[in-house]
Amino acid sequence: MINEAAIEQQVPPDSPILNQIAAAVPADAIKTAPVQELINKMFRIAHGRQGDASRPTLVGLAAPQIGVSQRIVIIGVDAIGNGEPPTLEVFINPVITSRSDETEDGREGCFSTGKVCGIVSRAARVTVHAYDREGRAVERTLEGFPARVAQHEIDHLDGIRFPDRITDDHKLHWVEPAEFGEYRIHWRDWPQHCDRTTWERIKAGK
Repeated sequence: MINEAAIEQQVPPDSPILNQIAAAVPADAIKTAPVQELINKMFRIAHGRQGDASRPTLVGLAAPQIGVSQRIVIIGVDAIGNGEPPTLEVFINPVITSRSDETEDGREGCFSTGKVCGIVSRAARVTVHAYDREGRAVERTLEGFPARVAQHEIDHLDGIRFPDRITDDHKLHWVEPAEFGEYRIHWRDWPQHCDRTTWERIKAGK
Protein backbone atom coordinates (compact mmCIF):
# COMPACT_ATOMS: atom_id res chain seq x y z
CA MET A 1 0.00 0.00 0.00
CA ILE A 2 1.26 3.49 -0.86
CA ASN A 3 2.05 5.61 2.19
CA GLU A 4 0.47 8.91 1.11
CA ALA A 5 1.31 10.58 4.44
CA ALA A 6 5.00 9.96 3.80
CA ILE A 7 4.78 11.34 0.28
CA GLU A 8 3.20 14.54 1.54
CA GLN A 9 6.32 15.20 3.62
CA GLN A 10 8.19 16.12 0.45
CA VAL A 11 8.31 19.79 -0.44
CA PRO A 12 6.40 20.87 -3.59
CA PRO A 13 8.24 21.46 -6.89
CA ASP A 14 8.05 25.24 -6.44
CA SER A 15 9.87 25.21 -3.07
CA PRO A 16 12.93 27.53 -3.16
CA ILE A 17 14.97 25.05 -1.10
CA LEU A 18 15.21 22.86 -4.21
CA ASN A 19 17.25 25.57 -5.95
CA GLN A 20 19.77 26.00 -3.13
CA ILE A 21 23.20 24.47 -2.50
CA ALA A 22 22.89 22.23 0.55
CA ALA A 23 25.25 22.48 3.52
CA ALA A 24 27.75 19.75 4.33
CA VAL A 25 27.15 17.70 7.47
CA PRO A 26 30.01 18.24 9.97
CA ALA A 27 31.83 14.99 10.69
CA ASP A 28 31.15 15.24 14.41
CA ALA A 29 27.41 15.69 13.76
CA ILE A 30 26.83 12.54 11.73
CA LYS A 31 26.03 10.31 14.71
CA THR A 32 23.97 12.91 16.56
CA ALA A 33 20.26 12.35 17.11
CA PRO A 34 19.02 15.07 14.69
CA VAL A 35 21.03 13.66 11.76
CA GLN A 36 20.16 10.06 12.58
CA GLU A 37 16.48 10.97 12.85
CA LEU A 38 16.63 12.75 9.50
CA ILE A 39 18.15 9.65 7.89
CA ASN A 40 15.43 7.46 9.41
CA LYS A 41 12.77 9.82 8.10
CA MET A 42 14.28 9.73 4.61
CA PHE A 43 14.16 5.94 4.61
CA ARG A 44 10.53 5.96 5.74
CA ILE A 45 9.56 8.35 2.96
CA ALA A 46 11.50 6.43 0.31
CA HIS A 47 9.92 3.13 1.30
CA GLY A 48 6.52 4.80 1.29
CA ARG A 49 6.46 5.04 -2.50
CA GLN A 50 7.83 1.73 -3.73
CA GLY A 51 6.44 -1.45 -5.13
CA ASP A 52 3.83 -0.15 -7.60
CA ALA A 53 5.12 -0.36 -11.17
CA SER A 54 2.17 1.66 -12.47
CA ARG A 55 3.09 4.76 -10.47
CA PRO A 56 6.17 6.91 -9.84
CA THR A 57 8.37 5.28 -7.23
CA LEU A 58 11.30 6.48 -5.17
CA VAL A 59 14.64 4.93 -6.07
CA GLY A 60 16.49 7.76 -4.36
CA LEU A 61 15.89 10.78 -2.17
CA ALA A 62 17.85 13.89 -1.22
CA ALA A 63 17.39 15.78 2.05
CA PRO A 64 16.42 19.05 0.30
CA GLN A 65 13.41 17.23 -1.17
CA ILE A 66 11.96 16.98 2.32
CA GLY A 67 12.89 20.54 3.23
CA VAL A 68 16.29 19.99 4.87
CA SER A 69 19.24 21.68 3.17
CA GLN A 70 21.90 19.16 4.14
CA ARG A 71 24.11 16.98 1.93
CA ILE A 72 22.48 13.61 2.55
CA VAL A 73 21.07 11.32 -0.11
CA ILE A 74 19.58 7.85 -0.27
CA ILE A 75 20.38 5.80 -3.38
CA GLY A 76 18.89 2.56 -4.64
CA VAL A 77 22.21 0.86 -5.28
CA ASP A 78 20.63 -2.02 -7.23
CA ALA A 79 17.64 -0.14 -8.68
CA ILE A 80 16.40 -1.17 -12.12
CA GLY A 81 13.65 1.43 -12.43
CA ASN A 82 10.63 -0.79 -13.00
CA GLY A 83 8.87 -0.19 -9.70
CA GLU A 84 10.59 -2.94 -7.73
CA PRO A 85 11.84 -1.91 -4.26
CA PRO A 86 15.63 -1.49 -4.47
CA THR A 87 18.23 -1.78 -1.75
CA LEU A 88 18.56 1.73 -0.32
CA GLU A 89 21.80 3.08 1.15
CA VAL A 90 22.54 6.45 2.69
CA PHE A 91 25.42 8.63 1.48
CA ILE A 92 26.45 11.64 3.58
CA ASN A 93 28.42 14.48 1.94
CA PRO A 94 28.67 12.48 -1.30
CA VAL A 95 31.15 13.45 -3.99
CA ILE A 96 31.37 11.91 -7.43
CA THR A 97 35.10 11.30 -7.81
CA SER A 98 35.01 9.81 -11.30
CA ARG A 99 32.64 9.54 -14.25
CA SER A 100 32.96 7.29 -17.26
CA ASP A 101 33.46 8.84 -20.69
CA GLU A 102 30.63 6.59 -21.86
CA THR A 103 27.21 8.18 -21.48
CA GLU A 104 23.69 6.80 -21.72
CA ASP A 105 20.34 8.42 -22.43
CA GLY A 106 17.59 7.44 -20.03
CA ARG A 107 14.23 8.56 -18.71
CA GLU A 108 13.94 10.46 -15.49
CA GLY A 109 11.07 11.72 -13.38
CA CYS A 110 11.02 13.26 -9.94
CA PHE A 111 8.51 14.24 -7.30
CA SER A 112 10.40 17.54 -7.19
CA THR A 113 9.55 18.31 -10.82
CA GLY A 114 5.85 17.45 -10.70
CA LYS A 115 4.54 16.15 -14.01
CA VAL A 116 7.73 17.07 -15.89
CA CYS A 117 9.77 14.05 -17.01
CA GLY A 118 12.43 13.74 -19.66
CA ILE A 119 15.38 12.06 -21.33
CA VAL A 120 18.72 12.86 -19.72
CA SER A 121 22.25 11.97 -20.79
CA ARG A 122 24.32 10.73 -17.84
CA ALA A 123 27.65 9.02 -17.30
CA ALA A 124 27.18 5.25 -17.51
CA ARG A 125 29.43 4.63 -14.49
CA VAL A 126 30.37 6.76 -11.50
CA THR A 127 32.40 6.37 -8.35
CA VAL A 128 30.97 8.05 -5.26
CA HIS A 129 32.90 8.88 -2.10
CA ALA A 130 30.82 9.62 1.00
CA TYR A 131 30.27 8.76 4.65
CA ASP A 132 27.80 6.24 6.03
CA ARG A 133 25.57 6.88 9.03
CA GLU A 134 28.30 5.61 11.36
CA GLY A 135 30.69 8.27 10.06
CA ARG A 136 32.83 5.78 8.14
CA ALA A 137 34.23 6.68 4.74
CA VAL A 138 32.69 4.64 1.93
CA GLU A 139 33.31 4.45 -1.79
CA ARG A 140 30.93 2.84 -4.26
CA THR A 141 31.19 2.38 -8.00
CA LEU A 142 27.77 2.27 -9.62
CA GLU A 143 26.81 1.42 -13.18
CA GLY A 144 23.73 1.77 -15.33
CA PHE A 145 20.51 2.84 -13.62
CA PRO A 146 22.01 3.12 -10.10
CA ALA A 147 24.67 5.44 -11.53
CA ARG A 148 21.87 7.56 -12.98
CA VAL A 149 20.12 7.65 -9.60
CA ALA A 150 23.33 8.72 -7.87
CA GLN A 151 23.90 11.58 -10.31
CA HIS A 152 20.26 12.66 -10.08
CA GLU A 153 20.22 12.73 -6.27
CA ILE A 154 23.62 14.40 -5.85
CA ASP A 155 22.49 17.08 -8.31
CA HIS A 156 19.71 17.90 -5.84
CA LEU A 157 22.37 18.87 -3.30
CA ASP A 158 23.57 21.59 -5.67
CA GLY A 159 20.13 22.92 -6.49
CA ILE A 160 20.05 21.17 -9.87
CA ARG A 161 17.07 19.19 -11.12
CA PHE A 162 17.17 16.92 -14.14
CA PRO A 163 15.34 19.28 -16.58
CA ASP A 164 18.29 21.65 -16.09
CA ARG A 165 20.51 18.93 -17.64
CA ILE A 166 18.35 18.64 -20.77
CA THR A 167 19.43 20.87 -23.67
CA ASP A 168 17.02 19.55 -26.30
CA ASP A 169 13.54 20.75 -25.40
CA HIS A 170 12.01 17.87 -27.37
CA LYS A 171 13.31 15.63 -24.59
CA LEU A 172 11.22 17.39 -21.96
CA HIS A 173 7.95 15.52 -21.43
CA TRP A 174 4.67 16.05 -19.62
CA VAL A 175 3.40 12.91 -17.89
CA GLU A 176 0.23 12.63 -15.85
CA PRO A 177 0.50 10.39 -12.75
CA ALA A 178 -1.83 7.78 -14.24
CA GLU A 179 0.40 7.58 -17.34
CA PHE A 180 3.65 6.83 -15.58
CA GLY A 181 3.50 3.07 -16.07
CA GLU A 182 3.09 3.65 -19.80
CA TYR A 183 5.88 6.24 -19.77
CA ARG A 184 8.29 3.63 -18.42
CA ILE A 185 7.77 1.73 -21.68
CA HIS A 186 7.30 4.49 -24.26
CA TRP A 187 9.57 7.25 -22.96
CA ARG A 188 11.74 7.27 -26.10
CA ASP A 189 8.85 8.48 -28.27
CA TRP A 190 6.55 10.11 -25.72
CA PRO A 191 4.16 12.43 -27.62
CA GLN A 192 3.37 14.94 -24.87
CA HIS A 193 6.11 17.54 -24.60
CA CYS A 194 6.70 20.18 -21.95
CA ASP A 195 7.98 23.54 -23.12
CA ARG A 196 10.98 25.11 -21.41
CA THR A 197 8.96 28.09 -20.20
CA THR A 198 6.62 25.81 -18.25
CA TRP A 199 9.55 24.16 -16.49
CA GLU A 200 11.19 27.48 -15.68
CA ARG A 201 7.94 28.76 -14.18
CA ILE A 202 7.63 25.64 -12.01
CA LYS A 203 11.23 25.97 -10.89
CA ALA A 204 10.79 29.65 -10.05
CA GLY A 205 7.57 28.99 -8.13
CA LYS A 206 5.39 31.01 -10.49
